[in-house]
Amino acid sequence: MSNKWKLSFFAILLVFVLAACSDTDGEGGSGDSVTLQLGHALTEGTPASDLIEEMAAEVEEQTEGRVTFDIYPNSQLGSETEMLEQVQLGSMESAAIMVGSMQALDTRMAIEDLPYMWKDIEHAREAYKGEFGDYLADIMAEQDMTKIGYLEWGFRHITNNRGPIVEPEDLEGLNIRVAETKLRVDAFEQLGALPTVMAFSEVYGALQQGAIDAQENPLANTVLPKFYEVQDYLSLTGHFYNTIMLVVSTDIWDSISEEDQEIIIAEAERIQDEVTVMNDEQEDTYIQELIDNGMQVNDDVNADAFREAMMPVYDKWEEDVFGEEMMDIYREASGW
Repeated sequence: MSNKWKLSFFAILLVFVLAACSDTDGEGGSGDSVTLQLGHALTEGTPASDLIEEMAAEVEEQTEGRVTFDIYPNSQLGSETEMLEQVQLGSMESAAIMVGSMQALDTRMAIEDLPYMWKDIEHAREAYKGEFGDYLADIMAEQDMTKIGYLEWGFRHITNNRGPIVEPEDLEGLNIRVAETKLRVDAFEQLGALPTVMAFSEVYGALQQGAIDAQENPLANTVLPKFYEVQDYLSLTGHFYNTIMLVVSTDIWDSISEEDQEIIIAEAERIQDEVTVMNDEQEDTYIQELIDNGMQVNDDVNADAFREAMMPVYDKWEEDVFGEEMMDIYREASGW
């Protein structure tokens, strides 16, 4: 074989080798390895935070390092609104954000802040696995974010230094910290409370100094920040139910192979189920820890009266923000 034919043969062989290598990762993405910087505001040590870490480790192992997560908990990368903006701008690839906080991008996501919106916890959990959860995911898809899963954060309860909260009237004139959501402010104002918007990182100091009288959070976020050091009473009002949406920038998501996408989705669904089990198991433990640290816990709350007193926000927000279609999907799943 002449040198000319030898060169041609090896050139053709090289083309086939390179083509084969480029096709080994399948369809749906480039197959290149990717690191997803994931920020969230969850307190470390809570079930949701721990399971995000577990999901990340499993994804890295099952994708053989093609997909890794670089996780920043406890608002290290900013508030939830700031983290959402970073995902939009492409400076962060992924985030775990409270559904209600996503109203910073689309006001309809405030629907999660409707008070007493689920008949019971079973209806709440099933709603996010069904049409209601899909509807919220579609809204975020319009913001170029792909939902990979949900994580339960749980029911929110009120702590304060004035006394047990039993009837809606007990909140009258109470200066209570709320997150930066307009619907929560509206709901508490219905009861005559004085809601104060404040970053979570500032709450302990504000309670300690008496700048606010009360705060409301799930049990995990009452125990781990040690609010029992600056609050005397916990009332199990269960007025809001919070869920976290795990999202990935759609541009980044589309660059991941279908095989690896399936691994990520499967892991997200696994921890979505596991977090509910862990939350149920830890509820009594959290309450006992608060009691052991001197808090008076009250479960004698007139939830029916609270719901009735706060219902005017439903009509107002359906007319102004959510619309009939979205509310019908919610009502179908609510159990009421």
